[in-house]
Amino acid sequence: MADFFLNEFFVNIDVAVYQFVDSIMNPVLDVIMTFITHLGDTPGIIWCVLGICLLIPKKTRKLGILLFAGLAVSSVINNLCLKEIIERPRPYNLDPTVWTNAGYTYNWPGLIEKSSSWSFPSGHTSTSIGAAFALLLGCKKKELGIGIPAFVLSLLVGFSRIYVHVHYPTDVIAGALIGLISGVIVYFLFTKLIFPKVVPAIEKKINKKII
Repeated sequence: MADFFLNEFFVNIDVAVYQFVDSIMNPVLDVIMTFITHLGDTPGIIWCVLGICLLIPKKTRKLGILLFAGLAVSSVINNLCLKEIIERPRPYNLDPTVWTNAGYTYNWPGLIEKSSSWSFPSGHTSTSIGAAFALLLGCKKKELGIGIPAFVLSLLVGFSRIYVHVHYPTDVIAGALIGLISGVIVYFLFTKLIFPKVVPAIEKKINKKII
């Protein structure tokens, strides 16, 4: 299925975005984007830390559960299913003639280590947005101070994957869509079924409040 992305439409999108990113690269952004991209490293370091912090107080426990569920669902869809089915090579492993035929010279900046996994979709992007969007959807008005910054950070993680040249821009776009869909699935599953029906049944059985 990887040959599908050699279509001129996808190549042109990737080249156009890469050209923009190349034009804004500088030593300061190199440091910032490298730091941000590592926040999403498996298993999603920043999201695990935030999720644990939200699980500890009972008043934010539901948000922590939503975050971890979004992280898990997007990871399964993206990393365990789609990557293994599509098998798109990383941009640095692509036949260089594809880039040159599109009028672009791909240069590996060496900001992070190269990955040996498949490229499409972006796992960092899907898991980050999946976790943050599920969290944001579950936030009440007074909790948006947590949800909005988390979602903005998830978008920056996605952009950082393009900046460090480890993903094609179309990988990141697809990863973002998977994350958004995963967040919606998790939000409705938990707010319509798990929290109102399953959790009360468990609490009644163990005679203890969990959330």
